[in-house]
Amino acid sequence: MIFELDYSNQEKEILEGKRRYREQMNSMYTAGYTDAEEKCLAKLAEKNAAIAKLDAEIAEKKTSIAKIKTDLEKKIKK
Repeated sequence: MIFELDYSNQEKEILEGKRRYREQMNSMYTAGYTDAEEKCLAKLAEKNAAIAKLDAEIAEKKTSIAKIKTDLEKKIKK
């Protein structure tokens, strides 16, 4: 009994498998990329909120310092 391979079908199957593998890897990469982007955007939003809070504190302290300076200048002039 002679066993013969049909190389044309075998080659088609290999090419189809490679195509499916590439599609799967591309979709996994895209999904991972978008997940990472969402995580980064959330972290950036947290960072920006923290910066805004610190900026508000700085502005408040600058106002307080300016008020103290003017009060001292008034006391020195008396």
